[in-house]
Amino acid sequence: MSSTLPLLPQDLITEILAWLPVKILVRFTSVSKHWKSLIFDPNFAKLHHQRSPKHTHVLLTLFDYEEVNKDDFQDNSNVDTSWAVAPFWVRRLLEQPSSTVNEDGCFRTDEGTSYAIGSTNGLVCLMEDISQQKGIQGICIRFWNPSLRLRSKESPTLTVIRAYANLGFGYDDSTDTYKVVAVFWDRTTQKMEGRVHCMGDSCWRKTLACPDFPILLGPGLFVNDSVNWLAVDNLNGHKYKWKHVTIKQLVIFSLDMPKETCKYMLLPEGFCELPEEEPDLAVLRGRLCLYYNHKGTHFVLWEMSEFGVQKSWTKLVNVSYVHLQFDGFVNGWLPFPVCLSENGDILLLTCRQVAEYVVMYSLRDDRVENIELPNNDIWHANEHMQSLVLPLPRPH
Repeated sequence: MSSTLPLLPQDLITEILAWLPVKILVRFTSVSKHWKSLIFDPNFAKLHHQRSPKHTHVLLTLFDYEEVNKDDFQDNSNVDTSWAVAPFWVRRLLEQPSSTVNEDGCFRTDEGTSYAIGSTNGLVCLMEDISQQKGIQGICIRFWNPSLRLRSKESPTLTVIRAYANLGFGYDDSTDTYKVVAVFWDRTTQKMEGRVHCMGDSCWRKTLACPDFPILLGPGLFVNDSVNWLAVDNLNGHKYKWKHVTIKQLVIFSLDMPKETCKYMLLPEGFCELPEEEPDLAVLRGRLCLYYNHKGTHFVLWEMSEFGVQKSWTKLVNVSYVHLQFDGFVNGWLPFPVCLSENGDILLLTCRQVAEYVVMYSLRDDRVENIELPNNDIWHANEHMQSLVLPLPRPH
């Protein structure tokens, strides 16, 4: 008997493959040259991105004690720091938060000068702070896809004199371009200036359509096609003291990635008293969040459920540090959210001062569980997803 297996149409094969995890698709690139070409095609990467579940991973910036001489660690003047940036599956992190870093798909640096600016569509932006002359900062950018284990070449260097640059990373879907934004105080013009670097460009462009930048606090976060910073408005110059800032001056500065234009958004109406320490922003479940230390006794977390709509701010968490069991907590060290479960029931928190453990807080029943981290301290967290996006500019 002779029989032949029916051949599936190419469109159906593409659709089936688009639903598979990245790890399996990378293996399938060995099936044939045709499949490899298909899987690494930018159009297929977009289709796969549309089919993939969002916010399934969290990108953690970790301080790894295993790589540090503990005797030297006691002397801050002689510390050989080791940092790791690693993606974690959210479900695994919630179920096994004490898991150690998997070397597979992990980026390490022993110099302490590279760290993640953010993650967009599975692509991570890494910044390297190049030490130059005193008072001069040189910034280089690299793009990295942990799932594919691929990194781009270094970008051109952006030189900032006697100032600190606030960076943000995002995606312009109108041109299929990944962009890095840097805002800093320019000593020549005596005002805040902005620069944009697109993946693959040979320069940093000065094309931001914003006549006057506020003072930006912390890193910019990509939400709803825009990079967003907590900001202090209506100040002359670039220096300020937090105790002199008023509640009316605190806003969210939002930079639209496709248009490269800016706007301001208001904080929650219920946020009517300025905290003693600076608040901060986070992205949880793809939504912009505000968190802060309330009177040194409570951790408060708000979520903007509809981007750009002030009335959509919802207070998710208002819990005391005593209940959270943050031993040794002192003012000046703000706990920060690591991740929030998709249903909003479980929140992971940590604090850089006590970063050897995380707090698992159940919003549903107000239950708290402390979990030790055996090898790593969490210093920063970004939402992340696996993708097939190559850390290379798309040819036009």
